[in-house]
Amino acid sequence: MITSHGPHFFAALSLSAVLGWAVTASAENSAPPEEAPQERPAETTTVSPIPADWAAVFDAMRPDPAPEKLIRNTHYFTSNENALDLFHAAIVDKGGVFIGLGAEQNYLMAGWARPQILVPFDFDKVIIDLHAVYRVAFLHARTPKEFIAFWAERNAKTTRQLIKEAHPEPARRKAVLKAFRLGREFVHKRLIRTKRMYRNRKAPTFLNDPEQYQFIVDLFKADRVYPICGDLTADIALRDVAEATRKAGLTVRVLYLSNAEQYFKYKSDFKENIYALPFDDRALVLRTVGMKTEWSPDGMYEYVIQGGDNFQAWLRSEFGFSVWSVISSRKVNRRTGRSEITKLPPKKKQDK
Repeated sequence: MITSHGPHFFAALSLSAVLGWAVTASAENSAPPEEAPQERPAETTTVSPIPADWAAVFDAMRPDPAPEKLIRNTHYFTSNENALDLFHAAIVDKGGVFIGLGAEQNYLMAGWARPQILVPFDFDKVIIDLHAVYRVAFLHARTPKEFIAFWAERNAKTTRQLIKEAHPEPARRKAVLKAFRLGREFVHKRLIRTKRMYRNRKAPTFLNDPEQYQFIVDLFKADRVYPICGDLTADIALRDVAEATRKAGLTVRVLYLSNAEQYFKYKSDFKENIYALPFDDRALVLRTVGMKTEWSPDGMYEYVIQGGDNFQAWLRSEFGFSVWSVISSRKVNRRTGRSEITKLPPKKKQDK
């Protein structure tokens, strides 16, 4: 595992009171004033510590080897998917295991889905190291306001010290500090924008809802967050996630693929990875597809929902060779821009 579990280094004390952090709007990217409810943290712990047998199987997960090169030679420190709230109603209170690609969007959707285990999954190790920074942030910041301030430039020195204290091993500390140095500004700006965007839509998120924020904090306190460096097209990490989920007696309720499927065809390793996932009849696969259609809600992506068992059925068919073949059966809501796939793949010609 990439992340560190076990005894906490963190005291649940207010950053503004104890560390002297400034939590007002930053000149780097000014944020709107907070409403009163954001000023006080939620007090109730909602998540119990992870059972020892669950921790054992999730701790045993192995990463995939690093890819030869990154897509566009770029670290994707933040998402540019600006209408993820289209998934909200479908995933609210799903529970189970949430597996999600990318960075901050995992915490956005985990606040809605309230999983028992959260598995951020990315083939870029720098992004997995960034999740280690998120861990420090969530375990120190008592409110969404303090959480955003954690990433502000004027607080960078204090944040670096917290990272050092959380990661005493030199090589690990160096990697996490590098992720913070490279990603800090991108993350800070994205968090401010995300908060504003969803607040304007009256969509509750961990950045404007103290209860959602506290739920994410409690996931970390309970050691239920397991970032892992994984490649959807490789043959180790995702299968280990599937095995750990099964051994814990859980099911994968949400698999969020972002737009990753656009960059490869469905070959045997990817298919075997998806077949291995223990979906139940409530499981959903979420994806974005880069199609600038007239109904795209953000002018960049379509937002597509599909049942987990339905996706597995498509992969087992002769038509399951790429995301483009699968989404050809989608039903589009042109008013919202959300699409759903409910049709099963066509039968083979000889079976008709």
